[in-house]
Amino acid sequence: MYALRVYRSNLVPGSSALFEGHKHLRRCDVVFVPELYALRLTLRETKTLQFREREHVIFVTGSKGAPLDPVRLYQDYVAAHPAAPTDPFFMFRGADGVLQPLTLDGLASGVKELVALLGLDPSQYASHSLRRGGSSGALASGLAPFFTRFQGDWKSECYLRYYTLGLRDMLRISAAMLSQVNRAWPAGGS
Repeated sequence: MYALRVYRSNLVPGSSALFEGHKHLRRCDVVFVPELYALRLTLRETKTLQFREREHVIFVTGSKGAPLDPVRLYQDYVAAHPAAPTDPFFMFRGADGVLQPLTLDGLASGVKELVALLGLDPSQYASHSLRRGGSSGALASGLAPFFTRFQGDWKSECYLRYYTLGLRDMLRISAAMLSQVNRAWPAGGS
């Protein structure tokens, strides 16, 4: 979700019985594009795309050799968990060894477990933290806000409220303001 900035409800259902192929991500909705070394994800119905009037397509680029290469992780995941094209994308093996869909509760508890492993307070994080963090990361990278808005499929500018200024950004603001002042009143001027 971090790199995708999609709604969790598009990734996983509330329960196994609530999986809907037109709404939730299926295996066939994620395709490896070798010539780009990227993944192409297609969403047909989202919070802002309720009448399936278009498809929302997102590309996630890989990073060959990096520990968190999304393409390699995808390939490893699909190889370890084979499933039919119309099955839910996110599945895991239950205690009985049978593949079952990851649900909203499973995603939420997984996020909290990972946060705890990082030594952070799990009560301060939820699965939505990934969408928020992905938006903040994209904005902090210097990308034009339009790209964050597009990838997250926001119709309004509400995604901007997710952004938390880091020290680097605060210093950039201060330096830009000081630069303007120094141009207006050069040293030695009157």
